[in-house]
Amino acid sequence: MPRSSTNNRIWGDVEQFDTGKAVVEVALYYLSFVVIAGLVNALIISQVLLLFNVSRRFQWALIVGFGISIIAAAIVGFRAASNGAKGLTLQRVTMEKVPSLMNLTEGLCLSMGIEMPRVLELCEPQINAAAFSVGNKRAVIVITSGALEAFTRLEYEAVLARELARIRSGEIFFEARVRALEKMTAPLFPFIIPKKQSKDLTAQLIAGDLAGVFFTRYPVAMISVLKAMQVDPHARIANSSIRRRVLAPYWMHPELEDADLTPRIKELESY
Repeated sequence: MPRSSTNNRIWGDVEQFDTGKAVVEVALYYLSFVVIAGLVNALIISQVLLLFNVSRRFQWALIVGFGISIIAAAIVGFRAASNGAKGLTLQRVTMEKVPSLMNLTEGLCLSMGIEMPRVLELCEPQINAAAFSVGNKRAVIVITSGALEAFTRLEYEAVLARELARIRSGEIFFEARVRALEKMTAPLFPFIIPKKQSKDLTAQLIAGDLAGVFFTRYPVAMISVLKAMQVDPHARIANSSIRRRVLAPYWMHPELEDADLTPRIKELESY
């Protein structure tokens, strides 16, 4: 049986996890932003005040500078969970179009005890899927056209179980806040957007795979999905827009230059 557990949150690696670490991690991201942006703002404001001979009291620059950064962080953090799939060209998947997919989604949601999310199709040829937040408690599952055409019923079940487990754990809602902060600061600091698959991301992806298998009890289907993604000639490995690059780690097959599925397949083959 996989090491993941329905009683624990899945966040950054394959060990048992609760939301405590996630809260601290997100808080540190935002605190770092407030401190750095506040100091930069204060320096700029102080120079403006001196230039126009308005005031020589640096404390006013600090108050205003940090005030601006705190307000910006609060707005981004509050709205982050509503911006998950925004900007993607999506269409609703209906029972008439893919009845097997919708029936599986409904059944898995009942067994997991969560509200059924909308299932949306991204009209692109690569084989991929992701769960995005569209509110503090609501989410959607996005499946590409390539995946809808390629998967069998058991493979559908593996993908859905994986993404629904991420929704159930709350991972995607914390992730949305981190990505929203990256999106806001990326125009000034583009290096903060990941371009390669780090060890932490690999561990997080493995945790998602194990969570899905926990519910299906059938790792073979998940392995089949990953192998199909591994040889997919349409896989996206480079993206021009900042928004798409920010969303890269969300995907089951991350849209990164060196996305490697081999460690995940080996992990699943050990069960």
